[in-house]
Amino acid sequence: MLMPKPSTIINNFSRRPVLFLPLLMAFSLSISARGDDNLISRIRRTEKSMVTVRTELTRVLPTMPPKMATYWRTAAGLVIDPNGIIVTNTHTIIDAPFIFVILPDGTKLPARVLYANGVFDFSFLKVHAPHPLHRVAWADSSRAHPDEEIIAIGNSGDRRLSMMSGRIKGVLQDRSTSARDFLELDLDLHHGDSGGPILDEQGRLLGMIMAKSESQPDSSIAIASNKIHRQYLQYKKNVP
Repeated sequence: MLMPKPSTIINNFSRRPVLFLPLLMAFSLSISARGDDNLISRIRRTEKSMVTVRTELTRVLPTMPPKMATYWRTAAGLVIDPNGIIVTNTHTIIDAPFIFVILPDGTKLPARVLYANGVFDFSFLKVHAPHPLHRVAWADSSRAHPDEEIIAIGNSGDRRLSMMSGRIKGVLQDRSTSARDFLELDLDLHHGDSGGPILDEQGRLLGMIMAKSESQPDSSIAIASNKIHRQYLQYKKNVP
């Protein structure tokens, strides 16, 4: 399945062009100066739900003689079910024959795709973990509003679990359903922020990073948590 262009994905929500973020995360701002120990504690619990998603692709190079080349992609994912269901961006795993999930303790597990949404750019993966996983706590994104403070958590190799604070710039609604499916953020995200969590001030999942603006600085797009949660509940309902 080919991914549509980013501008097509949010065509019903915003006319601003967006660019999918490459796949290694990097944030740089600590929130310890805020002095909110309870908030930091809640965020630490959320971090237990973060995993690394790694895909492996092998391609034939047009050389003489032909040669094989292997490519890896790395992104973030979030545990949404203790039995091993994880959400990540569809553009991270698209066309990848091999997908792996690395748990917070370093355990590397093969993953298979349960559900892939190419329009809203999120997919569910399944791993068979040796123990129940710590799932993320959901926020109600229908209550999200402009100027609300949010926190993003990074997952890059040398800056893993670093944090950035910001605000919601706008809530983008589907014109056909009035559902609040995307959040516009005032974060100038870097290469590889795909799949990262956006948290409310209680440390709950408010959205998942999808794209950044090509035309506007300090502007990025996240998939609203309710959109992901509704699809997860529908999937669970339909699975025997």
